Amino acid sequence: MIHDFSKECNTYSADSYKKKDFARTRCPKCFAVGQFNLHGSYYRHIVYLNKLEVMYILIKIKRVRCLSCNTTHAVMPGDLIPYKLLSLLVVLLILNLFYLVKTPVLKIAETNRFSFQFIYSALFAFRKFASTIYLYFKEVSPSAVKPDLDGAGILALIKKPYIEFQYGFMKSQKRPCFMCKFFHKANAPSIGIYAPYAGPKKNNISLE
Repeated sequence: MIHDFSKECNTYSADSYKKKDFARTRCPKCFAVGQFNLHGSYYRHIVYLNKLEVMYILIKIKRVRCLSCNTTHAVMPGDLIPYKLLSLLVVLLILNLFYLVKTPVLKIAETNRFSFQFIYSALFAFRKFASTIYLYFKEVSPSAVKPDLDGAGILALIKKPYIEFQYGFMKSQKRPCFMCKFFHKANAPSIGIYAPYAGPKKNNISLE
C-alpha cells in the first residue's frame, strides 16, 4: 500500500495519476525508486465526513505495479484506513463523541445513522492502539503527555489537523493508526508514502 497525504477521501481521484507522477516514489517492499507502471484500479466502499455530514460512497482506488519486484500496490488517500470502511475522521468522530463528549452508543448511532458494528469497531480499534498512540506522542511531544492518561486523555492528544497525526504516526510506526488487520502478525503488507503531508488546508474538517 502507498498513501498519498496530499489527498483526502473528498479530494482523491484515481484517474488523476499518471506514470510520470511516480518517478520519485519508493517501492515500500523492495525500495526501488521510480519503477512503477500504472496497473488499473478497483472500487471500495468508504464512510467519510464531508462538511460534518457522514457520507457512504464508492471510491475508485488507483493501483500501481513495481517493475523491480513485481508487487502491486494500492495508492490510497491519506485519511483512508486500510481494511476498514470508516475513514480516519469518522473513526475520530465516533471516539470523540464517546470518550470526550460522553455520548452513549445508542445516541451516536441514532444521530449519525451509524450501525452498531461501526461504533464498536471504532472503539475496538482505539483500545488496540491506545498504548501505541500514547508512546507515539511521548516520543514526538513528551511535554504534552502525562504519565497517568486514561482513554479520554490519550484521545485528546490527537488534535486538528488530524491527517497530520496519521502522517506522523505512519512514518513512526510504519503502519496507519487504527488498521487492526495484521496487528499481531509479522506478515503485514509493506506501506509507503507517495506524497507527504503538506500542512493544514483551509477546508480541513474539525470534529467540533
